[in-house]
Amino acid sequence: GLLLHRQRGDLQEAEAGDDEQEWAAWEAKVRVPTVYDPPQKKVDSFGSCGKLPPSCAQCATNALNDCFFCPLRTPCPCVVPCVRCCCYSGLGLQVGSLESPDDWFKAMLAREHAKCPDEFKGIWWMKDNVVAEGLFTLQDGDWGSPDFVKKTTKYNWTVDPTNAWGVALTGHFWTKGGELHFARSPSKKWMQITMIAEDWHFVYIIQPGDVLRRPDGTIVEVTPGEDLLRVSYTSRDSNDEGSIAYQYIARRVAFLDAGGSLVKTRGYEELLQAARESKTCNRGRVPNHIEIEQAFTLAPEMQGSSVAPEMQSMLSPTA
Repeated sequence: GLLLHRQRGDLQEAEAGDDEQEWAAWEAKVRVPTVYDPPQKKVDSFGSCGKLPPSCAQCATNALNDCFFCPLRTPCPCVVPCVRCCCYSGLGLQVGSLESPDDWFKAMLAREHAKCPDEFKGIWWMKDNVVAEGLFTLQDGDWGSPDFVKKTTKYNWTVDPTNAWGVALTGHFWTKGGELHFARSPSKKWMQITMIAEDWHFVYIIQPGDVLRRPDGTIVEVTPGEDLLRVSYTSRDSNDEGSIAYQYIARRVAFLDAGGSLVKTRGYEELLQAARESKTCNRGRVPNHIEIEQAFTLAPEMQGSSVAPEMQSMLSPTA
């Protein structure tokens, strides 16, 4: 629940009564997002956290693009691959291309916890996330119940492999543990994400009939069961649309069908197009920040997870 899982820090379910009451009180106050306007995609927010005048914010945005996200404009282009090779050589890191993802998609999907609900299975794209993270899975996490999972970003959580921010994230995941707790509300409409000491990050689970619009009134296409809405507020108690600090769509791009065959969704085609457009950096705007190649470490065997026999050969990581 909102506080109990965070305070106890284990995989036990919170006491049902307290859990439901706390969630009910929070949901009674929160406004379900109806506007899709990611603050991090705005130049003044991305480059300066909204604290600099527009001209300075533009310079800050260009500097971040050049130094952290654009491999060809990093002051010393050889630094990123050297750091990744020399410092992370023992982590089982692999690099896969979104142009030909079938083998490594299947490998990411090979592990599945018995308690993971079907609606959270698959590979998810962090669309409009601007910090060099690309794809993730939840099904391989440590599910204490169908409503609670402990997930580590060490495994099956991809980053850009050739820019400074991507390589920094890898270091952060492995030195800080990269542990996230996802707790779903009794209404099944929200999930709270707890990371380190922060508890104001949420996922809104798109419901049938929901309409999400851009500020200009145009409708954002979202599909229940295929899209999740990530929302971070300025604090846990500030939960209206005016206090949204970060926002993006998590879109399912692939899953395994009942026969174990890989199915790529329409979202995959959109992801591939976004990655192709991100090959070059465009000054003056916040780019997509999703590279054609993605770096990741496959999930190891965990208690409660299973692997299909035909997937065993895919789970031999290369350094």
